[in-house]
Parts: sequence; C-alpha cells; structure tokens
Amino acid sequence: MEVNAREEHPYNDPSAWFVRYLDHQGDWLEKTRGNLVVAATVIAAMSFGVMVNPPGGVRQSEDCSPKGQTVQTRTCEGKVGTSILEHHPTKRFFYLGMVISNLVSFSASMGIILLVITGFRFRNRLIMTIMVMFMVVAVLCISAAFFFAAALVQHDDDFIQNILQIYVGFWVVLPVLILLIQLVRFLWWVIRLICCGSGLRRRSTPRLLPLALPPVP
Repeated sequence: MEVNAREEHPYNDPSAWFVRYLDHQGDWLEKTRGNLVVAATVIAAMSFGVMVNPPGGVRQSEDCSPKGQTVQTRTCEGKVGTSILEHHPTKRFFYLGMVISNLVSFSASMGIILLVITGFRFRNRLIMTIMVMFMVVAVLCISAAFFFAAALVQHDDDFIQNILQIYVGFWVVLPVLILLIQLVRFLWWVIRLICCGSGLRRRSTPRLLPLALPPVP
C-alpha cells in the first residue's frame, strides 16, 4: 500500500500569506505597545493644550462697546475666557480647521490609549486595523492642526505663506509616497506569487512513499 504526498509552498495560498502578514503586524504592535501609548499621550496633550489655550489667546475682559448714542446700551462681542480669533472675519476658516483637527486627533489618541489599557491583544486583526487607523488619523490631524494654528497667528507675510505652502505640500506628498510604496510592494508580491507559485506547482509531483523499508541483506 502506498501513500501520495505532495509538497506545498506557502506562496500557493494568497490568503495564508495575508494572514501571516497580519500576524506579523500584530507582533509588531505588541512589541511597540509602550511606544504607541507614549505617542498617543503626546498627541493628546498637544491637542488639549491648543484647545484650552488657542492661538491669539483668550479674552481677559468683555469686549463691549456703546451702541448708538446712549452709553447705557452696550453690545458685547465676546465673553471672558473665549478665543479672540474665534469670530475674526479673516481667521474664521483657519480657526474652525484647527478646532476640528484637534478634536479628531485628541479622540483618535484617546481611543488608542483606551484600547491599550483595556487589555486588547493586538494579534486580533480587527483591533490591529483600528489601532493603525487611529494612529494614522491622529498624526495627520495634529499636523493639520499645526498648519491652521500657524496660519492663525501669522501676518500677511509672503515668506511665511511660502513656508506654509511647502509644509502643506510635504504632508500631501508624504502620504501619497507611502501609499505608492505599499502598492509597489503589493504588486511585487503578486508577481512573485504568480511566477513562483506556478513554477512550484509544475515541479511538484506526487511522491510514492513505501509503508515498509526493504530488508537489509
């Protein structure tokens, strides 16, 4: 009686490779758990600090001015403790962008900290995907918040505006470059899978394994 055995190669099954890739990423996240907490804490602290102390400062007294001819009738445009640039006509867009970016980055950072302290294992593919997305969103939003904060306090200076344009271009090119690198790596894996996988399947032939060894003379 004989048994057929077939050689298998890990690249023959694309889903198996993807599972191993995700497991590798999970191992990386497990090893860098402490670094993730530190990075998330720093980003959360930066976002919180900008929100409680916005660029331009806050009002120390109510900005009230007489309305019409009577001194008793006064209108107040801002209350004590509110941001000075909140309702500025030319800075409104940048202020809203700063607030939204800081809120998103703070929420993403606190989400990372919450996932870590609650004991979730990063080998879980769903938790790993959420963790990576939160970290990417936190980094991009805190970078956007820096741009909006810098635009709020800068004057109409051509040199500063050129620097900010270079900064925006950098943060547009860098994510696109990272995405292209990941795409090239994926295409290289697909080519390697097609070439190596088909070659191995052609070379793999059934081997006949005897159940008993021949007698020794």
